[in-house]
Amino acid sequence: MKTKTSRLLAITGVGILLFFVACNKNGSVNSNANIPPGQSKMSIYLNDGPIDFYKVLVDIRQVAVLIDTSVLQIDSDDVHQWDEGYCGHDRGPRDKSVFWDTLKITPGTYDLLQLRNGADTLLGSGTYPTGKVLKVRITLGSDNSVYTDSLTSYPLVIFGPEPYFDINVRRDNVFSITNNDFELWLDFNLERSIFFWSGTFYLKPYIVAYNDKHLSKIEGQVLPSGASALVEAIDGSDTLYAIPNWGGGFQFRGVSAGTYSLEFKGNNGYMDTTINNIVVDSSSVVHVPTVTLHQ
Repeated sequence: MKTKTSRLLAITGVGILLFFVACNKNGSVNSNANIPPGQSKMSIYLNDGPIDFYKVLVDIRQVAVLIDTSVLQIDSDDVHQWDEGYCGHDRGPRDKSVFWDTLKITPGTYDLLQLRNGADTLLGSGTYPTGKVLKVRITLGSDNSVYTDSLTSYPLVIFGPEPYFDINVRRDNVFSITNNDFELWLDFNLERSIFFWSGTFYLKPYIVAYNDKHLSKIEGQVLPSGASALVEAIDGSDTLYAIPNWGGGFQFRGVSAGTYSLEFKGNNGYMDTTINNIVVDSSSVVHVPTVTLHQ
């Protein structure tokens, strides 16, 4: 068992989910909105799998989608549809149908760690010429930082030459409200999103697009609240993370079918514990019995 601070400093690569100000989403965007003829609508939601920081601030400037108007959203995926040449380089007759379109957002700097335990927020929404969404692109500004406690902050530097990153979108990632009104959820892989090297925190987001309506959730409660537990859901080499709320409640979203072990990492003198053989096999909510940690 380690304290929060010692666990954080011992990790050389840590992940953070990128997201907007938290809000609980109790329903879909109004599917009766007036969508112009020849247009489709996409609403993109963001949720997190947090890690043990006090605060993460990310400067969101723009959200765009890559559209192919020569095919429909319901068409099967093409193995080459995400290739650079397919997306506009070396343009041919087919490539003229492929272009970027921006969605409506509120640009600004947002605290990432406000989203957790089943909460999500609307990242961007808007209409575009009807076609298949191939990618989502999120462009960042320079005002990014991490807080290891309430007073200590460090710059968060974008890794690489470009201020944006792309997420590939597959057909089964998209939920269809109607034949021209769609929803998509984005989830960061924490372990791969931020790394610490030579005294600097770097951001290299690793994000998974998924259909929240067709995947499962795991939820439960860990007590006492003073244990300040970190919960990990492990299936082979895949690990999901959750930081419980003030009452100890936690939830994992976008969980694929499999058999998971839940590891509860205690702090403040509380011991760790593990529950094995949590079976996820449908698009339902798996409820885990309440776990009590002991000193």
